Amino acid sequence: MLDRFLMVALLVSVAVGFAMPEIPQARALCSALLAIGVLATAVFTSSSAIVRLVRRLLLFPLVILVVPAIYMTIQLVPIPIHGSGNPIWATASAALNIPLAERLTVDIGATMRAFVHYSTAVALALVATVVALDRQRAWQLLTMLVSFATIVSAYLLMRQAMGADFLSPGDTPLPVVAGAVPAVLGLVLSAAMTARAFEERRRAKKISFQLATTLSFALLATLLCLSAILAREDSTRTAIAALLGVGIVLAAFAIQNWFYGPWGMASVLATAAILFLAAFTLLPVRQNTDLTIALSAHPPTATERMLQNTRQAGTGAGTYVALLPIHRDIGAPVSPERPTAAAAIAIEMGRPFLYGVLTVAVLGAAALLRCSLRRRRDYVYAAIGSGAAAALAMLALVEDGILEFDASLLAAAMFGLAVAQSQRDTGTAALPSQSTRPVSEPDSRGPTCAPTRTYEIGTATMRIGLGCFAVALIAQTVWLLAQQRNPGGLPIEAAASQAARQVILRALLPSSLRADGDLRPGGLAPAPQLNANEAAASRPEIKVAPATPTALAQALQYSPLRGDLWLMLAALSREQRSAEYDVAALLKLSYYTAPNELALFPLRLTVALGEVSAASEVELRELVQRDVRIVLAKQPSLRPALNAAYQSASADGKGLVDKLTTERDSAALQSMSKEVRVPSTGTDLPPPNRVSGRGTAR
Repeated sequence: MLDRFLMVALLVSVAVGFAMPEIPQARALCSALLAIGVLATAVFTSSSAIVRLVRRLLLFPLVILVVPAIYMTIQLVPIPIHGSGNPIWATASAALNIPLAERLTVDIGATMRAFVHYSTAVALALVATVVALDRQRAWQLLTMLVSFATIVSAYLLMRQAMGADFLSPGDTPLPVVAGAVPAVLGLVLSAAMTARAFEERRRAKKISFQLATTLSFALLATLLCLSAILAREDSTRTAIAALLGVGIVLAAFAIQNWFYGPWGMASVLATAAILFLAAFTLLPVRQNTDLTIALSAHPPTATERMLQNTRQAGTGAGTYVALLPIHRDIGAPVSPERPTAAAAIAIEMGRPFLYGVLTVAVLGAAALLRCSLRRRRDYVYAAIGSGAAAALAMLALVEDGILEFDASLLAAAMFGLAVAQSQRDTGTAALPSQSTRPVSEPDSRGPTCAPTRTYEIGTATMRIGLGCFAVALIAQTVWLLAQQRNPGGLPIEAAASQAARQVILRALLPSSLRADGDLRPGGLAPAPQLNANEAAASRPEIKVAPATPTALAQALQYSPLRGDLWLMLAALSREQRSAEYDVAALLKLSYYTAPNELALFPLRLTVALGEVSAASEVELRELVQRDVRIVLAKQPSLRPALNAAYQSASADGKGLVDKLTTERDSAALQSMSKEVRVPSTGTDLPPPNRVSGRGTAR
């Protein structure tokens, strides 16, 4: 009964991971199911199964599982030594005028979500290991994983052939699987299933209906997964990674059937290595670039800048997206740049951690291949783990698919299957409670009881460890659910923040941003924009709840790299004439954390031109001049937004724009002067609020 529940929990978790990968409720469901599964394993699993699990999870696998979690925890905890954390915390503390503890991560929420992602994958790997301890369950799990990979590969082929719009009519888009990991792992799994079908055919010496069905399904899965790989733009890179994984499985099959022995193993492995190196020469490699992005098929401009500026300790797990606005070029595509997984790990966790991960992948592949060659039957399971580890290590240098939630769950299930069947159980291990004393000495005392005691201690320790892990999974499930109920907390996509966006955009720039008030990249309105007079006439009175600036400030305490939130807080502080914050410092942080986001230009120009004065810092004036120059020289579509900002600007702000416009475009100055009307008494914007003694952004 327990095995059936664990299998259902594993099945539902992987299915939900592929169907709804980015929905917090879906991740909470996966975490809850796996928490129940781990807790049930700790309580109801038999002692013999726990002993077999202990034999699989020795020191080396446990270190592999625990070290990343410990390092992410270190990134989250406050650092008592001043200057050891990321400098953004000191800068944000000065701008918000509150003490903030320094941390290694630059975004607490992103690192927390990465921690949840990792712990969910580890939990699924443990559940898969417990399920696959039984040979029959292991075969069922293999069939299930091949089915998942085949369905995803077929979906990718249909999406490419028919188009995304055809497959997702209406307003409900279907999930998008961007990486090649499911197809590559599916090819490794189908190759292993085919090899096992041939093994059964050799032993049975005849083809039964069940065997023919299995072989046909394996060949169909191979065809679909291979087609999905070859249909990709980076098919050469992905195919070579898949070739490495499949080659290890086929090498294990050849050694077990035809070349068993030291010399036979050496010849097969040498041949496989030569073929792979020959295929490796076909890879297109970027010259004079970082090794982690040398094999990338996507333009790695921003990623390369991040790699140059990242410290050895990293910026925090899951923070790549938060760093992207700082390093992206002006006018870059709205869709985020896709780095390789190796580059993302080097940026977020540091290069030493990346080198450790690659070393562990190579050693793990070698260890699982050795386990596969030591077994005469059921060797394909360990070969699957070896091939998957090698293929994923190669694929990490090509794309970032292995970091996706769905792909990581599929990979975790594969490694759980491989570890569970990596060893052959003996009678002593299966029945550890039986006495090991000789029959001739029934009453003897001494060290002969040590094996039984060792097994008992190991069993108790494993049960306690699984119970503690289940409690941690329950806690993270509660945290995921609390994100939706308490929007003012860690997740900064808050209802309060959304309301603040709506109010500010309706009040300040009704024509320059989208109607939904989204200040993230891609927020420019496609509709025709109003001229300066129309924009001025439609300016409503700003009415913002007093708690809104507090909600923004609380969000920035957890995610200080959000340039849109810094800008909204600056706009609210200026409009409400708040003396709590230094508007200039908030503006500068908006410039530094999102310098090239065109969606922020309209509102930022409005606030900055009203804030700049002769007494303003030279640094702020230079930043404002930079935005104006970009609009005049490179972004003519933002001219109406500049006109609206010019209308509400201070005298010094208008003078700054006049000077730059005269230098760039005298005709634009004449047009702008004609459009601007003198505001009536009582409608002027409040003077800039400056508070002495506040820190400046650096």
